[in-house]
Amino acid sequence: MSRKGMPAAEKASRLLAFFHDSLSFFAIKDIERQGAKATGINSMQIKDVLQGLIDDSLVRCEKIGSGNYYWSFPSDASRSRILNLESIRRKVEAGNENVALLDEKLQLERAARENTEEREALLKDVDIKQSKLSALHAAISKYSDCDPELLENQRDALATAKEAVNRWTDNIFSVIGFFRDQGTDVQMVYKEFGIPEDLDSVS
Repeated sequence: MSRKGMPAAEKASRLLAFFHDSLSFFAIKDIERQGAKATGINSMQIKDVLQGLIDDSLVRCEKIGSGNYYWSFPSDASRSRILNLESIRRKVEAGNENVALLDEKLQLERAARENTEEREALLKDVDIKQSKLSALHAAISKYSDCDPELLENQRDALATAKEAVNRWTDNIFSVIGFFRDQGTDVQMVYKEFGIPEDLDSVS
């Protein structure tokens, strides 16, 4: 049953969990039908929630044949969080250096004890930079699950995702074998379903 007033963050979390639990690939119609049923999100809102996950690099989308297919494995989400964490850490380091330089200038201004316009501008600049730095520290705390201590769990998730990929690869080869046994041109099957000719299991 659909929940009224479900927060946007919870919608995103539920839809992402739907992908991770299924370990499969979906067309948009399947996501709207199955995803809505599994998550309690109104089917009319699924596209907006899905686009947000794609924008955050948590769900991948590729054109296969004549349609788009969407998927997300736990390892994809972990990799995205790690990349975001590294990006934020670099910004924090740059912010720390910038604040240190501004603080040094501020100390020189304070020593002069002159209430000049330049001094006031520096004070405001320091306040702005400190606010931004605080925001970056708050953002980096959201990625605490990517600490090195949890990498082992991420490796397990990667192994599970790899097993799922290989299982689906085997299923695809079984379908191709079925068509071949029926006398169907296998090259046409590859082309029609957008299957790469170099498709192989993940080692």
